[in-house]
Amino acid sequence: MGVTFVFRFAIMPIKVDGSSMYPTLQDHDYAFMSRIDLNHIERFDIVTLNCKKLGNIIIKRVIGLPGEKIVYKDDQLYINDEKIEEAFLDISYIEQVKKDYNISCFTEDFEYTIGDDEIFVLGDNRLNSLDSRLLGCFKEKDILSKKGFVLFPFKNMKEVD
Repeated sequence: MGVTFVFRFAIMPIKVDGSSMYPTLQDHDYAFMSRIDLNHIERFDIVTLNCKKLGNIIIKRVIGLPGEKIVYKDDQLYINDEKIEEAFLDISYIEQVKKDYNISCFTEDFEYTIGDDEIFVLGDNRLNSLDSRLLGCFKEKDILSKKGFVLFPFKNMKEVD
């Protein structure tokens, strides 16, 4: 009974499928994510979401919070006209991708205003991520878990926050 309670209410096991969160999360990583305190989502939290449009669960990073205006221009994030640093992004990886694909930006320019009970999410691998840019914002109630710990493969073991 205790194990059932933990898996139903406290933690959520996930398997990363794809490279949309690379290099933060690798394809086929296995992790446990927390189902606790989902009412306190912060910018840059990694969350799992119930994606009704795709009919499955996705894992992404929260970029925008309810009521905010998100702008990407020349690979720079602005929220409500304030420049925001994304320290979690791997700059050497981004520069290599831009060189390999002969492109000038990693994140295409866009502007989006978020609804009152919504969040805007992106994958860390912006060139290979199906996220709010195409799927739209997600309702806060669509969040299934946040933060956690990669358990397998052992070489990738780390905290996910």
